[in-house]
Amino acid sequence: MAEGRDRIREELAGGWRRWEPLFQSFAWPLALRMAAAAQVGDGMRVLDVGCGIGDPTLQIAVLVGPHGRVLGLDVAEDMLATARERAAALGLAHVEFRAADAASAELPAAAFDVVLGRWSVIYMADVPAVLRRLHATLAPEGRIAVSAWAPPEANPWVTVPMQALGGLVALPPTDPAAPGLFHLSADGALGAALTAGGFRRVRQERVVLSLFARDPAEYWAMLTEMGGPLAPLVARLGEGDRAKVVAAVTAALAPFRAGDVYRIPAQAQLAWGVV
Repeated sequence: MAEGRDRIREELAGGWRRWEPLFQSFAWPLALRMAAAAQVGDGMRVLDVGCGIGDPTLQIAVLVGPHGRVLGLDVAEDMLATARERAAALGLAHVEFRAADAASAELPAAAFDVVLGRWSVIYMADVPAVLRRLHATLAPEGRIAVSAWAPPEANPWVTVPMQALGGLVALPPTDPAAPGLFHLSADGALGAALTAGGFRRVRQERVVLSLFARDPAEYWAMLTEMGGPLAPLVARLGEGDRAKVVAAVTAALAPFRAGDVYRIPAQAQLAWGVV
C-alpha cells in the first residue's frame, strides 16, 4: 500500500507545482497557527514531516532566520525537487530537503527544537509509534504540532466532489480510525495520539480554512491535478460520466460563490504538545 501511495505522489508532483499559489492561499492559516502553537522562533532547529513541495517548511525557515535550521522530509523526490527550487529562489540556504519516511527513517536523537507534521501523520498506520519516534528526535522541552482534517461535514471542499462521484464509482472509506483523508478527524483524536506518543501539555483546536477558486473549472482542475482521493476515481470515468460529475459539482458550489469568485469552506484539526 505504501509503495503505491508513494508512486502516486511522484506522478502528481507536477500538479502540485502548477497549483502552488492556490494551495498556499488555502493552507496559510494553518501554517501560521502551527508555527504559533509550536512557538517557532529565531535560531530554532525544526523538522517538518511530510513537507511535499515545501509547505510549511519554507515559511518556518523564514521564521527561524539564517541562524536556524530546517529539515523537510517527504517520500516523493519529485516534490522535493520543487521544494529545493523554491528555497533557492528565496535565498533560504539554511533549509534542507531529504527523501525519507518518518515511520522508518533514521532520525537523530534530541536534534530538533520543534517537529511539525501538516496532514502527514493521517496517512500512517501506527500514528502513536511514529509520534514516539518524533518524540525521541526532540530536545528537552521541545515542541510538536501536527494536523489532520476535521470531519467530512466541515470540509465541503472535498465532500462536494465525493458526493458527485458517489453514484458512479466506489468511494474510499472515510473511517476516522483508518489511515486516509479523515484519519483522526474527530475532536480530541489527534491530541489523544500525541498523548499516546509521550507528549505532555497537549492541546487541540480546529482551524478554519477557505479554498479560493475563480470559477468551478479552476476548482475542479486543482483538485484532480493535485491528486488526493479524487484523482484515481475521476480517471476511471468515461467522458459522459465525467461531464455529469463536473455539472453536479458546479451546481453544488453555488452557495459558496462570493461575488465573482468562490470561497469553499474547510476545517483542519491542530494538536500540539511538549516533550
